Parts: sequence; C-alpha cells; structure tokens
Amino acid sequence: MASNPTVTYFAISIFSSRTFWLNVATFLVAALSLTEVATLIPTQYVSLSVATVAMLNLWLRTFTVRPVAFIAPGATKAVTVDKLSPPAPPLITD
Repeated sequence: MASNPTVTYFAISIFSSRTFWLNVATFLVAALSLTEVATLIPTQYVSLSVATVAMLNLWLRTFTVRPVAFIAPGATKAVTVDKLSPPAPPLITD
C-alpha cells in the first residue's frame, strides 16, 4: 500500500502566533462573562466582543498559513503533512 505524498513546512512557535493570543483573549472574555463575574463586563458588550473576535479571526486567517508547534518562541520546527490533491472534476457539467 503506497503512502500519501507529503510536504514539509516549518512551524513557528504557538506563542508567536497572533491567532493563539487572540483566542487566549477570547477565552478570558468568555470566562469573565460567567455569571459569577458578569458584573465586570456590561451585558451589552458581550455580543459585541464575540462579533469582534469572529471578525479578527477571519482577518488573521487571510494571511496565516504556517503551522504552529509547542516550541520556544522564535524557533522553527520541520513538520511533515499530507500533500493535498486538487479536487476531482464535477461529474455533471453544463
């Protein structure tokens, strides 16, 4: 049985990832929104914060292409991933 072709990418530290830190901030906002601490964030701002995080994640995704790994900040690590093949053509054409 033949194995799938692979590609090697160089991962950056997860601690250097803007997406990671944005999601840490999102977690903190969600944790602060718990009933026990809800008085810290006014209710009218909770929905706005969730929408803002969603938009920031979409924006970060437009230029984030490198994988991440649990390594020291500033370091890189070779990571082997399966190579993606182009999708099959549609069976029905116009």
